[in-house]
Amino acid sequence: MRRSFWNGLYEYAATRADFVDVYGDPSGRKTNNDTWTSLGMGSEICHPDGKLNIRGGYITVDLYFTDTFQYAKLYTMRDSVKRILANLGEVMWDEPEADKNWHLWVHRDVDFSGDMTEAYRWMTDGLLAMRNVYELLG
Repeated sequence: MRRSFWNGLYEYAATRADFVDVYGDPSGRKTNNDTWTSLGMGSEICHPDGKLNIRGGYITVDLYFTDTFQYAKLYTMRDSVKRILANLGEVMWDEPEADKNWHLWVHRDVDFSGDMTEAYRWMTDGLLAMRNVYELLG
């Protein structure tokens, strides 16, 4: 099921010029059996991820940070982030003081037994929106 989801997402995202302009054409990516996929955007401190939880019935998009300072800086811009991600759902944050790597994420419930087109659209839109969030760090 995971392999099918990611293959479908990569095929869908490859048809979106806006996605290809930002992340490149994902259609040639190797088969993915994991619960997550990561996309590069030229940053060592942060990268966008897509995740799925089949048993839980949801997908997420997130920004994963390894740099405390940059995450804390973005955390102070929560209102701007919320506006950028408003169409995706509720924005969730790890607390900056936590002793770990940090995530900013949004999730969506999904029925994995149905057509995945809407889930692919949401995740693609979400990954593009996360890129816009990252650009707040300028």
